[in-house]
Amino acid sequence: MLAWRKSLGKYGLVKSDCEIPTIKDDEVLVKVLATGICGTDFGIYKGYREVEEGLIPGHEFIGEIVKLGSSVTGYEVGDRVVPSIVKKCGKCPACIQGFEAQCENLLEIGIHINGSFAEYVAVPEVTLHKVGKDMDLKTGASIEPVAVAYSAVKKVLQFIPGKDVLIYGPGAIGLYTAQIARIAGAGKILMAGTAADQDRLELARKNYNVEIVNVDEEDVDERMKGCFKYGKADIIFEATGVAAIIGKMLPQLRPHGELILVGVYHDNSEMNLLPAGRGELSIRGTFCYTLSEFEYAIRLVEAGKINFDGIVDTVDLDHLDEGFEKTMSKESIKIVAYSKE
Repeated sequence: MLAWRKSLGKYGLVKSDCEIPTIKDDEVLVKVLATGICGTDFGIYKGYREVEEGLIPGHEFIGEIVKLGSSVTGYEVGDRVVPSIVKKCGKCPACIQGFEAQCENLLEIGIHINGSFAEYVAVPEVTLHKVGKDMDLKTGASIEPVAVAYSAVKKVLQFIPGKDVLIYGPGAIGLYTAQIARIAGAGKILMAGTAADQDRLELARKNYNVEIVNVDEEDVDERMKGCFKYGKADIIFEATGVAAIIGKMLPQLRPHGELILVGVYHDNSEMNLLPAGRGELSIRGTFCYTLSEFEYAIRLVEAGKINFDGIVDTVDLDHLDEGFEKTMSKESIKIVAYSKE
């Protein structure tokens, strides 16, 4: 089968001809129909997210079950599934409390075990979520990042109605966060990006009823004064993954405001914590999602609540490297690769 593996060097993936995986008793063999490229995959591709050499990355995908492990129940060959990234142990305190992403024995598809940048993948039963056979492939491969965005918004779900929201980063996660924050009843939403993000910002402005600010040409603080009722944000979602910019966000929050860290950070951040103490601010991390949140994200997508227009472009899995180049050059926001039928 065709697969893209982490290269022996620091940069890139290597297209390989591999054996179809052998499944364990608690796994299913899934034919990958479509798979998305995530920010984590860029870290692997560029070499700053270390994984085992030869690993097959990829975790945003939709596929069809072609073989069942001997202990798998509740699924049949031919079922269309959208797996989550999280393989929980189900036994540790975090799992027992329903916080699967904080599992003490966490394994992640495409990071610790082989993922979906291949024609077939062995998938743990505990990660499976069944969807309709008529689900659009591009949509199905986009559910996982929607779940990430939903989990971030859920952290402030009771607080968000009517509140002013600032979102840093008009990538796929930021754009999905804007849409879900709007569904949750947010007041004004301001999305911040760089000059290179201008097309993405315009997409958000036109499609999601948000205000925008280009940080290379405008001052965010001044823009908030003209946008928000009290001149500062009640909630900030940081969705760039750039640790260096976090320090300036605390002073941009109103007293009792919330900073939600959605990005995955590979560098340190320096910040003055005085505004956090004086303003009694909250800083909250968010990582992946619970399995119930993933299910809710599926329901949002199935109900047509998420607009994917302008966000997702497609390539063939055979040309996945072109998808990486298109996204890194910002020609595309999100790439979904179709496998061979």
